[in-house]
Amino acid sequence: MSFGQGNQGNSASTDTPIAGIAKYEVPTDVPDGLPDHLVGDLGVGVYSSNMAIGAQGTQTYVLPYAFFDYERFFARIDTFGFKTVKMGYGYLEIAGQVNLDNYNRISTINGRKYSKLDPIPIGVGTFQETPIGGFFLHAYQDVDRSQGQLYEFSYFAEFEPVAKIKLYPMFGVERLSSNFANYYYGVSANASKTLGYSQYTVSGTTNFTGGLMIEIPIVDQFYFNIFGRRKFLGSSINGSPIMNRTYQDSLLGSLVYRFQ
Repeated sequence: MSFGQGNQGNSASTDTPIAGIAKYEVPTDVPDGLPDHLVGDLGVGVYSSNMAIGAQGTQTYVLPYAFFDYERFFARIDTFGFKTVKMGYGYLEIAGQVNLDNYNRISTINGRKYSKLDPIPIGVGTFQETPIGGFFLHAYQDVDRSQGQLYEFSYFAEFEPVAKIKLYPMFGVERLSSNFANYYYGVSANASKTLGYSQYTVSGTTNFTGGLMIEIPIVDQFYFNIFGRRKFLGSSINGSPIMNRTYQDSLLGSLVYRFQ
């Protein structure tokens, strides 16, 4: 995989800085260099995370894994959507996000549980595959629970220290509006009564993320990926009484078949 060629013209690369999708020579009759069949990774993943909320602890799930392109549709682990007009090294995209984490709370005070339903973030974004790496930028509006906004930026580099084994270090920044952050990390009057924590309102906050993905070929078109991330939480979230530490960890291991 190489970021050097981008997605220009009729010979386009669908390489990604997360999944390492193999180069695909796009037929000349495909509009805007979009693949006319599925190109990318499909498989199964095991996702584990610790949100550092109350006594919930580490949670682990077995989930389908998808990171592929098909014409204008794309799937990128937890982000799905459609490509619209060409923009730079990528496209302007309409995107939605699926939350893989469970924010239900178990109180460290009385052991009671308080459930949280996931917001529905929908918005616009872009994936820019440049000669120096991959850039992801998204702006979401939660159209359901919080009515707040989420803004995300992340950058992935690519290294191959050993033949065919690739490393993708990443750095990210996310900005949560006050409504969005408070939905996840605040303590409402009802939650306070149930869990025993003091009421708390979270203001808009900025979080920083660092991580590393490792891609290992197995046989033929089968690959094993492991992707670990640590999110460093902003001060307003850290001040919430439900939090038990200042960062969150996640780990995703996946076995995939690569369609070319």
